[in-house]
Amino acid sequence: MDLEQRIRQQFESSASTALDTSAGIGAEILQAAQRVVTTHGRQGKILICGNGGSAADALHFSAELLCRYQRERPPLAAIALSADTATITATANDYAFDQIFSRQINALGRPGDLLITITTSGNSPNILEAVKAAAGIGLDVVALTGRGGGALAGLLRETDIELRIPSDSTARIQEAHAIIIHSICDLIDLHITGEFQL
Repeated sequence: MDLEQRIRQQFESSASTALDTSAGIGAEILQAAQRVVTTHGRQGKILICGNGGSAADALHFSAELLCRYQRERPPLAAIALSADTATITATANDYAFDQIFSRQINALGRPGDLLITITTSGNSPNILEAVKAAAGIGLDVVALTGRGGGALAGLLRETDIELRIPSDSTARIQEAHAIIIHSICDLIDLHITGEFQL
């Protein structure tokens, strides 16, 4: 086995998925950035959740919003729901793991806020419960998905936005999710600094 060729295949596969994603859902990524800007403009906050690598992406996304991406700008209100280990473990222990995000959404979410879910499968019970909780209190949803959208796709309303990666590979989906996060943050920077209006 040529290991250097195997490495090249990883990069080529990732690049192919990224380009397919850009071609397939570029307009929806723009809409998602507009939704974040609209939420910020009405003094709403962004709630973000995911499991595993997607939990790390939620932390990454919230940090880019709270701090900055590439340009100096005011902070945007964002909370990574995967960050509070005390709340997560208490909820999982006292209630159920599928409620670790929905309970936080019910406590912290207000009409005008936005929920962003990050999931490679679209089938995680706690993500499905998060989307149901968001709908129950009037939050719009932006869902980063893959693998056909899973059960989550069927829960989304017409006002929600799905950013579905055209891949069945967890690694490729996660890589494309990271590019989407950076793309949204770049558009937000351009808008807030007045270089371009969304």
